[in-house]
Amino acid sequence: MILDDMVLDVSTFAYCHPGGDFLITHNIGRDVSKFFYGSYSLDGNHNNPAGRNNRWAHSNIARKIANRHCIGALVRVNTS
Repeated sequence: MILDDMVLDVSTFAYCHPGGDFLITHNIGRDVSKFFYGSYSLDGNHNNPAGRNNRWAHSNIARKIANRHCIGALVRVNTS
């Protein structure tokens, strides 16, 4: 998955995510920045009965965990 400009391999982390592995496996291959910073929440998530109204911004510890799973970085290319 993508977080900011980092490519993350979360295959070994999904089972220990505090919100459940559904949140990780449902977002494989996606940019999860909007979820990570709390501006968006999965609607109808079985681990989050409040749906969109219960948003979660991740802690500095969560950021350190994400950094440990970084396997690459996206580079923006100016095509003009």
